[in-house]
Amino acid sequence: MKLPVALLAAAALTLTACSAGGGAVTPSPTVSSSTAPGAPDVDRDPSGELPTISFDADGIPTMTTVDADPPSVISVQTLTAGDGETVADGDFVTVDYAGFLWSDGSEFDGSYGTGAPAHFSLHEVVDGWRYGLTGTRVGDRVLVVVPPDYGYGDVDDDSIPAGSTLVFVVDVLATVTVTTEALTAATPVEATLPPGLTVSGELGQEPALEFAADSPEPTEAQVIVLAEGSGDVVTDTDYLLYHVVLGYWGSQDYSSWSESFQQTEGGGGPETIGQRVGSRLLLIYPTDDENGIESQAIVIDLLAAIPEQ
Repeated sequence: MKLPVALLAAAALTLTACSAGGGAVTPSPTVSSSTAPGAPDVDRDPSGELPTISFDADGIPTMTTVDADPPSVISVQTLTAGDGETVADGDFVTVDYAGFLWSDGSEFDGSYGTGAPAHFSLHEVVDGWRYGLTGTRVGDRVLVVVPPDYGYGDVDDDSIPAGSTLVFVVDVLATVTVTTEALTAATPVEATLPPGLTVSGELGQEPALEFAADSPEPTEAQVIVLAEGSGDVVTDTDYLLYHVVLGYWGSQDYSSWSESFQQTEGGGGPETIGQRVGSRLLLIYPTDDENGIESQAIVIDLLAAIPEQ
């Protein structure tokens, strides 16, 4: 989803985040806990029988089922070991993958053969992916078994029946640890803001929108640079990672800072393409009566720009 105009609000508020909570589990001797607070246990040396994955000449995987009960904890088996950077909790990762049902081996999703790897934050996926991929390395090919408590639970989801144990084969292609370091290195810009609007907050920290009681609503769209970063220039082939604070005129209504960074493809749109990573931008939009959208003020902090693979 692009960033421009009122669509940015939707991108900030509805970015895919399919996390599933899990119940308590009893660790087996091979289970080790993640270092993340409250993380479930992950078995990285599973001793039980697991499905096998085969790749054809075109690199498309299939799964062979086993006549065994699925594990009750997230289980990760390294099929091929890489030697790249270690994936940290919350990283933005690039992977090729395929997902199968433990029950019958049918594939319900995948990116192999499409030429379009998946890109996402580990804070935006089911817990089986988040904690299963944390600790892997770039170059790894892993088998990840996700019990329903850490997948889609008891909810039917298209081709995934309720209560399904899921099996994924994942090639870890790249990982990026996203920090606010680029934001703190930005240079503040003397900018003229709309009357009655104040943006407060140190660079690298969560900003705040403040509206005076008599602040007039804007009549034209503006892109105002509040601080200029020194990082890479955002292009239209980048995945843009950013934090956002949004206010419908008169009040602050949303902030991503207490959650996870946001992401969008295509460099985000004309407001952000050509800007440098680390920049803080103020986007102003007037009321759009045709689409029923109120006037908005949006502060965007550009965290990283990652070229699409």
